[in-house]
Parts: sequence; structure tokens; C-alpha cells
Amino acid sequence: ELYYRTSQRLFVLKFPGREDRIFRLRLPANPMKAKYRAWSEWQKPDFVAKAGEQPSRPSSGSDYQIRYKLDYQER
Repeated sequence: ELYYRTSQRLFVLKFPGREDRIFRLRLPANPMKAKYRAWSEWQKPDFVAKAGEQPSRPSSGSDYQIRYKLDYQER
């Protein structure tokens, strides 16, 4: 599910006992254009976070990357 009218969207990969990876989804507030139905570029995490700590920038090369696309129904 994707919230509209905001361009501040985060996707978090959680790993028990390890650092979580936090990705900013690079989408505009209204991502209804056809170009967002195609796969995005591969993206490294913007932040990492350990349980109970503030997120910080990753210090080294990332072992995880994501890419995404939107799938929605026409109104």
C-alpha cells in the first residue's frame, strides 16, 4: 500500500539480530505517471539502524539493494 500526497516514503528491511536497512523511495507525491510502472534503478540503503539506536548513514558498501515499480488500477 502506498500513501499519496507525500514524497517522504521509506521502505525498511528488518533483520532479526542485525542492522535494518532503510531506503527512501524516490517517488513524487503523486506517482501516477506511466514511468513509475517500470522498474526503478537499483538502490542502496540510505540509512542503517540497530535496535534501539538512531538510524545512520551506511559506513561501507551495502550488501542489499532494492528496486521497485508501482502497480495500480486505473480509476
